Amino acid sequence: MSTIKTSVVLEAGPNTDIWKKPPTTNIWTAPISHTSSGLLKNFKSARVTFWADWTERYDQGGLLLVPKRRSSSHVSPPEKWIKTGVEYYLNRPQLSTVSTDRFADWSVAPLTLTENEPEPAKVGGVTIEIAREGDEHGKSFWVYRLVLDANGGVAERIPLREICWVLADEDEAGGEEWLLDVSPLAARPEKNATGSLKVDFKTFEVQWQS
Repeated sequence: MSTIKTSVVLEAGPNTDIWKKPPTTNIWTAPISHTSSGLLKNFKSARVTFWADWTERYDQGGLLLVPKRRSSSHVSPPEKWIKTGVEYYLNRPQLSTVSTDRFADWSVAPLTLTENEPEPAKVGGVTIEIAREGDEHGKSFWVYRLVLDANGGVAERIPLREICWVLADEDEAGGEEWLLDVSPLAARPEKNATGSLKVDFKTFEVQWQS
């Protein structure tokens, strides 16, 4: 098992986003850096703990995963991607996941803290994880919000979304290998914002099977 782990502050200026909506919208303007790359079949999990001063509609931060065939590794915007984390919507930070195969599907859930959980700004933010999992029906990626204890251990794993399409072609006979890019994400879609959004990633961690 190999692990990539770092902390970083990402800054996203106004009019930056990742979004794909029919018939023609295909936006890929968010600043992408600190990417960890490997074979999709070797991906185990990715985790971030982060927070920001969310003020503008659709301000967002979290994780970005981009699966792609080896032959299309330099195509931009990429055809498929997943982003998950926090998005400022309806005047409050919300848990947000976008899963994009052909076009994007967006799910939003309230950022509801557990009874004894401190405010995110006081403990470095919220923690989001995407993990490869499997059961009797097959395999998929699961998105979780993690509640951490005082020692950084996982006290509770709150399921947010299961994503199945991303692993559908992984085992195709004679098929070309799929790659996966994993990055921390920051974006500020509001065009008229007066400044940049700074997202403080206390941790960015990716685990690959060696």
